[in-house]
Amino acid sequence: MTNRRKLSRRAFLALCGTGAVVVGGGMTAWALQAEAPFSGKALNAFVAITAGGDIEIICPAQDLGQGAPLALAMIVAEEIGADLSKVRILPAPRDAARYGNPEFSGRMVTADSKTTLGYWSLLRQAGAEARLALIETAASQSGWLPDDCRAQEHSVWHMPTNTKLGFAQIIAAGHLLVPGATVEDHKPADQFTLLGTSPQRPDALDIVTGRKRFGTDQRPVGADLAVLRRSPHLGGKIVSFDDSKTRAVGGVTGVCVLRDQSAIAVIGRDTWSAIRGAKALEVVWSPASAFDSESERTALEAALDESETEAVILRGSGQRPAPDTASRFYAPSLTHVLPEPLNASAEAQSIGLGVAVQSATQSLDLDMRYAAQTWKTAPFLVETRGTPSGGAYGRRVLNDTVREAAEIAKTLGRPVQVIRPQLDEMTRGQVRPAAVQRLSAQLDARGDLKNWRHEIASDGTLTTHLPSSLKGSNGTEDNTATDGAYHPYICADQEVRWVRVASLPTPGFLRGVSASYTVWAIEVTLERLLRSAGQDPLAWRLRHIEDARLAAVLQRVADMSGWGDQGRSLGLAAMIFRGTRVASVVEVTGTKVHHVWIALDAGQVIHHDQLVAQVEGGAVWGLSQALREGLKYREGAADLASLADYPMLGNGELPTIEVSLIEQAGQTPGGAGEVGVPTTVAATCNAMEAATGRRFDALPLDLRHLQQVGILCNEHT
Repeated sequence: MTNRRKLSRRAFLALCGTGAVVVGGGMTAWALQAEAPFSGKALNAFVAITAGGDIEIICPAQDLGQGAPLALAMIVAEEIGADLSKVRILPAPRDAARYGNPEFSGRMVTADSKTTLGYWSLLRQAGAEARLALIETAASQSGWLPDDCRAQEHSVWHMPTNTKLGFAQIIAAGHLLVPGATVEDHKPADQFTLLGTSPQRPDALDIVTGRKRFGTDQRPVGADLAVLRRSPHLGGKIVSFDDSKTRAVGGVTGVCVLRDQSAIAVIGRDTWSAIRGAKALEVVWSPASAFDSESERTALEAALDESETEAVILRGSGQRPAPDTASRFYAPSLTHVLPEPLNASAEAQSIGLGVAVQSATQSLDLDMRYAAQTWKTAPFLVETRGTPSGGAYGRRVLNDTVREAAEIAKTLGRPVQVIRPQLDEMTRGQVRPAAVQRLSAQLDARGDLKNWRHEIASDGTLTTHLPSSLKGSNGTEDNTATDGAYHPYICADQEVRWVRVASLPTPGFLRGVSASYTVWAIEVTLERLLRSAGQDPLAWRLRHIEDARLAAVLQRVADMSGWGDQGRSLGLAAMIFRGTRVASVVEVTGTKVHHVWIALDAGQVIHHDQLVAQVEGGAVWGLSQALREGLKYREGAADLASLADYPMLGNGELPTIEVSLIEQAGQTPGGAGEVGVPTTVAATCNAMEAATGRRFDALPLDLRHLQQVGILCNEHT
């Protein structure tokens, strides 16, 4: 077989873990830290083949509803030459040594648009090794030369004679020849037949018929259900309570006060009993603070104005902050609005020394840490299981219901499932924290960027929860607050810095994270500058970016939208995010967005329709953030009485959204889950400014006054 290369020890260990066993011809199959759920013969950490010739593929990512299991399986199946209908997708056990994402320093996390990006190389290698094993075995059985063989259509074909052996025939004939520490080069991109297509999801029918079971559907046998009653205001603690009315509610089986006095858990035989019992509690809470959204905004602005404020320098020396004439941009706190409530269950294991946790989660690793800390036990005594989730959007990374379930189960001495109602999460749960930015830029006489000053004040999710994950040369940069601040335009004189301002609402991850406000401020500042200078925003961008792939994306979206047509109100925005190049054009008529065009280059396209759907979904989020969303606080509490109080873009308000993909066959795939959000926010604002002649320096865009005084038409043309 031609063009083999040695599998390095580092790559070998990353793929297979340590403490491995030897199978067949000496290839390490999989480590013994946790049992892989194969029923067939393991070829490596990710692939096995059953006696009937089916391929089993381990999916190291959690099922969040965006199709990651199918996309990752397609990568492996393409390399093997497998028929996707004969592939079984199995969830990975918690074993970071084998299944951790390299983009998360080897942790098992499904988030941040890094799933396909992180696992691409590992899964291609796993598939190539399995293909090599099948080819070598078929060649040995048939007297063929391996170099004359190709794996495709779930068979090994001998090309000179056009004969084949199916995978089932190969495995049935006996012992597989599994090569040692060599691996065939990956399949050339021009031979791809599966990647870039749109096979139907294997769980599609179960989803639409209601047979698919999510986290809230999978309560352990014998477990009661718990709902927590929390303070209506941030930071509230229990002063006193009376649970007599709660215990009288039918179906309520217990009441449990959390150790930190922040909540009371009501345990019932079913969800409705627990919810009714929680409402019946009579609780006196500690006084509310004076925190509100306006005071928070004032504190963020003051942090930028204070010359002595300690800042993290992202670009430049940080000695020259933006001038007083710089534009200021405000983005409010945002909540997640999950379709499926947060949930987790916990049950004692190993005579009470350990605990088993099950949750709709984005990270088995973090669930393990939360459970071990709460149960006060060693990590190896914690079992974590993931269930499919009904939407995640970053909120299930730091899944604090795991802590609650573990504490309640340990206190009561019996298994418990915690479900957090939506309103509880929206008023007291994690948020994308508010941010204030100050930004200025100038063009020189030639129209080039002369200087750039960008300052950001916000809280940081990593700083608050995972400080060991901070980035940068000195370990102080929190990319949850600075993502998107690295714009793609040529400018030699740049200053970019971030100031942390601790927030009372708990910061968390949200789809698009900080890029949804940093890209907005960058692209709006740039477009204002260009329009005032009489420069065409598209032509200028094309002249001042060095990335040829981004230039191609800009040209594609311009062609899609008919950029340059006179008499139209168009806004443009572009970025490079998680390895993906994205550009958006939004068209506004009156104060209505009626068309959105998005072009992107995400490298190798895996599942075409799923990628398009993710970008469309991100665009809807971006439109909603630009036009509606904002979580307001008053007298220390979220100003919400129900889900209806949180403003979101409605289905009837959605414009036409068109997405075009520029595929780079064989290239590492870029991120997809979040990339539709930031440029849509920015392009929407740019289009509104073009339509109205007004400046919008806060999100959501305040269009009410313009509509009320009749300045603009509110109808589509």
